[in-house]
Amino acid sequence: MEKDERYYSAYLAHNQISRRGLLRSFFTAPQPQKTLEQRKANRPPFAAKESLFLAVCSGCGECVKACPYGLIELQDHYPVLDLQFSACDFCGECAKVCTTHALHPAFKADTGLRPRFLSSCLPQQGQTCHTCEQSCPTQAISFNEETATLDIDIHRCNGCGECKISCFMQAVVLENSQLSE
Repeated sequence: MEKDERYYSAYLAHNQISRRGLLRSFFTAPQPQKTLEQRKANRPPFAAKESLFLAVCSGCGECVKACPYGLIELQDHYPVLDLQFSACDFCGECAKVCTTHALHPAFKADTGLRPRFLSSCLPQQGQTCHTCEQSCPTQAISFNEETATLDIDIHRCNGCGECKISCFMQAVVLENSQLSE
């Protein structure tokens, strides 16, 4: 059936819409939300966004073998980064051996982890300690004199874990806060 002027005249005669209704539909129609995707686990650096990573990673375990510090382990057939006892120096060995390119040097060298300082943190208790500030290779941690808290520049921080490893009070917790882009 070819749609001509008679078809549209009949359609509009049956389905009336006012100008007010038409304009209202533009302003009240649900707008598409930009969905940000949270990583399901702590992924190694150079990882693709989560949906792509889960689609292409074969779970071969080559990245686990390639990591010189033993920071990567397989959980549910996918690599997970564990920074409990050592920090990542972004050597890129995991990305070099990945045959599926779920890890690739072209992706951002960021673990998606960010430090959170616990109440046992000495500077937050009014005592002097600059260990995490001095150990941060990107200088993303700074002490805010006005609020007496440690501030993190989230754009500088790459989630290496040096602050957590260097803290002798164990007052730094790394949390997965990266939203995939």
